[in-house]
Amino acid sequence: MKVSQETVCLRSQGDELAGVLFLPEGDHPAPVLIICHGAGEFKENYFELCEVLAGRGVATLAIDMHGHGASAGERYYVNMRQWVADIRAAIDYLLTNPRIDGQRIGAFGLSSGGTAILEAAMVEPRLKALVTLDATVRDSLPWGTALFLKLLVVCGRIKKWLTCRDLRVPLAKFSTGCKMAADPDVEERLQSDPRLRAAFMDFPFPGAEQAFFVDTLSRVSQIAVPTLVLWGEEDKFDSPETGRLLYEALACRKQFHIIQGNGHVGHLDRNRDKVFTLTADWVLRTLV
Repeated sequence: MKVSQETVCLRSQGDELAGVLFLPEGDHPAPVLIICHGAGEFKENYFELCEVLAGRGVATLAIDMHGHGASAGERYYVNMRQWVADIRAAIDYLLTNPRIDGQRIGAFGLSSGGTAILEAAMVEPRLKALVTLDATVRDSLPWGTALFLKLLVVCGRIKKWLTCRDLRVPLAKFSTGCKMAADPDVEERLQSDPRLRAAFMDFPFPGAEQAFFVDTLSRVSQIAVPTLVLWGEEDKFDSPETGRLLYEALACRKQFHIIQGNGHVGHLDRNRDKVFTLTADWVLRTLV
């Protein structure tokens, strides 16, 4: 199926957000997924997923969240109020496009993007289906790592109070043993990506506190729309146990899949085709 792309510009909380809309061939309005990346990431990492979905008749809008990629905002902030506002701005935009079926809008999110779509679904009735990939929903870090990061948050708040500026920390120097991808080639590509490296060499505290510390799991029972939970079996950032807890806490129509051979970035990893297929199948069942 032929796929077309359109560069779009949204406005969220007074700032401009960058996005790319992928549209499938056809005359009828298409169902659509809003694609939300994780902390420090950017929309381009999802273009392969977008093309696969469009090839199966599902439009996608991949956006750079506030402060990330080509979007405006404080660099690399992870603020769920902002990110939920970004998703709602994306819905507003999609409702103006005649190629999109406004009654069939869903969302896909990785890690902090998964947090954002879950939080959005609690307050945004226009979302009709969700796909979460290794979503951050609880404080699940090892106690030593969590203590270190909470100390950075405290130091960052003190610095912000004194100087009105965040504490910027080169987190990449402290996480050499924690791999994002299970596939070594994918991991090497990620580690050498200058955009990712720039984010994790300049990580803001307390501005990105919610990349690590959230209580979303305690409230997901409020979500009413069908939700697919995907998790990498080899996720070193957050174990599949979190995925099981998320699945059990959901009270909506739901599915849970642990994907062998994938780490925390299943949209890029060894078995990303499995992520693509499960996502497309779920969307075509729940939105179409």
